[in-house]
Order: sequence, then C-alpha cells, then structure tokens
Amino acid sequence: MTPTVLHLSNDRTEGPHLSFGPAFASLAAQGALHHVPAVPLALLHQGREHALRDLTRIAAATRPTVLLVQSPGAFPWTPQDVAALVRAAGSPYTVLWEGDAWGGRKPLPPATAAWLAHCDAVFSVATGEQATLFARHTSAPVRYIPQTVPDRLRTDEPVPPLESAAYDAVHIGGSYVRFGLLERIDDALDRRRAITAVRRLPGVRTAVHGAGWRGPGAHGPLPFEHQVRTIRTARLSVNWDHFRRYAGFCSNRLPISLYAGRVHITSRVLDAPWLPGPEAGLHQVETPSEVADRVRELLSWDPALLHRAGLAAHDWVRDRLTNENALRHMLGPSLGLTPTAAEPWRTLAAAEAPAPHTTGARV
Repeated sequence: MTPTVLHLSNDRTEGPHLSFGPAFASLAAQGALHHVPAVPLALLHQGREHALRDLTRIAAATRPTVLLVQSPGAFPWTPQDVAALVRAAGSPYTVLWEGDAWGGRKPLPPATAAWLAHCDAVFSVATGEQATLFARHTSAPVRYIPQTVPDRLRTDEPVPPLESAAYDAVHIGGSYVRFGLLERIDDALDRRRAITAVRRLPGVRTAVHGAGWRGPGAHGPLPFEHQVRTIRTARLSVNWDHFRRYAGFCSNRLPISLYAGRVHITSRVLDAPWLPGPEAGLHQVETPSEVADRVRELLSWDPALLHRAGLAAHDWVRDRLTNENALRHMLGPSLGLTPTAAEPWRTLAAAEAPAPHTTGARV
C-alpha cells in the first residue's frame, strides 16, 4: 500500500504554488507516496475554532503514515490543539520542518514549541544554538537540513547575460535597526553596515529591496515570487545574514541567488563546508566591510568571466538544493525513499542514525 503523508503547509493561501507541492507531486508520480495537503492559515478566515475542526476532520479522514508539519509558528496552535490533531490522525510518525532561525530578540513562537513537543523528528535550517533552544521543548533529534530553492521560483527561462542588467548589485532583505543603533534581530547592525557600504561605492548602481531601507535605490518590500527575476536585474547579489552564530544557517537568498545565475557575496556560513566556493559563484566574507570590497573587485572582472561564474552557480544549485531532495532526506527513513547521492545530502544522511519506522508521535 502506498504510504500517505499529511502535509500541514505554512502557506497563507491554497493554490497551485503550495510550498513543497511540486516536490510532493513528483514523488507521488513516482509511486512513492500519496500527498494530502492542508493549509491551516488559509482556514483562519473562518475563525480559529472552525479552522481547527476542519484540520481535525482532515487528519481523521487521512490517517497518514507520516505527518509533516512545515514551520507552524504563524498559526495559533496550543499544546491541546496539537495533541488532539495528532490523536485524530492516528498518532503517525510526525516530522517538523523549520525553515527559519529563532532566539534572542526573535522568540520562538508558542505554536512551534507546541509542535516540537509532539514530534518524532525535527529538521531545522539552523543547528547549534537553535538545536539547543529546540531541545528545551522536544526529546526528538534536531537534524540539519539545508535551505533549498523554492519550487515556485524555478523557471525555464535561461539565465540572462550581464549586459541586460540594470544594476551592478542587488540586496533582498529588510533592515531591522531602530534609531540606527538598536537591533531588532541579531546581526541586523552588521547587515546595515554591509549594505550601506555597498550603496556608497562610487559609480556602483545598487538596488535594495526590503522593509526599513531608505534613500536612493531603496525599493521597499519585494513579493517573494519576484526574487529570481529581481536578482537577474543586477550583475551581483549581496547579503549579510542574521543569526550568523547558528551552525549551518543562511537565508534562502543564498540558494535563490545561485539559482538566478548571479555571483553571490554573503557573510560566511558557520559549519557549512559543503557549500561551494568562488568556482561556483559563491563568495563568503568575514566582515561587513569585505562585502563592499568584494563587490568592487568582482565588478572589475571581465564580464564574460563573471557571467560564467553565475552560470556555474546556477548549475551547482539547480538539481542539488531542491525540495524533492529535502523531502527524500526528511521522509526517506520512515517511508523507504531512495536518498539522493548528491552532496550535502549524502554526508548528512551518513551522519544521522536511522529514524524508527513509525511507532507514533508522543501525545
């Protein structure tokens, strides 16, 4: 019998661009599983209690082999809600995917803590301090999973040449600093320093997208779906990440920028030796001032060489950091899916003890 996965998405609306949806569809087409999606946030317009009744009904009707919960923090789950839904689903093997970093000035949502207490496995895009934080709420192992290129950003359009670029550098990400001094998120000041230094480079046309930026070249928040096409309007992509002390953590801007086919300059990712180097278009630096230095250096390259580096970035990430590979990694031990041989997945799988097949989540 084909196993069923009940997938609680963190999308805000239902539709064809559901997160992990195409990856699940691909695995379903291969006969590996049956995918039942549910979108809790899309049900909230009916009221919380009505949404919970609908979700519990779906869980009871599905009785899945595996329950995959995707970044649940935005829905107002309580521990009692979670326990009731898991019981209604038949206490399946429960997996939590967390695609963001939490801690410090950005406290863990109570809903995420509620789900952590009922999971058999946790996959997080950050470990180290984040794993320690999660361990206060769960006895399940907290495993690392890389950021991937979201399916809805993938396109058949070829990487455009640099000659078509309207800007020299582009940054996508908010500035979370108050009064120029107070960080609202860890490492926000260093991000502001890095991007401000790039914006001040003489003759460098810089576009900045995200909340909190002001002045020339600031375009305000950017719809998520526009990221690839926006990065392709520039010759380079630049970033400075928050939560730099968290092992393995980087914004998904890293894989998205590489997928866009542009050389990406960013803060060094801690404990991520599997990431490529300049040969595949990724330049990691240690200090905010080095971001501007590297921008200046790269813009002096022969445009053909810079474009080839961007194409190498696209080729490196395209079939590697995919949602399907992420699902194979997370669900493989419990569903018997064939893991991908590409790095970093092979090394990550080898480093992890096999998960139990399915004995039911803690309730």
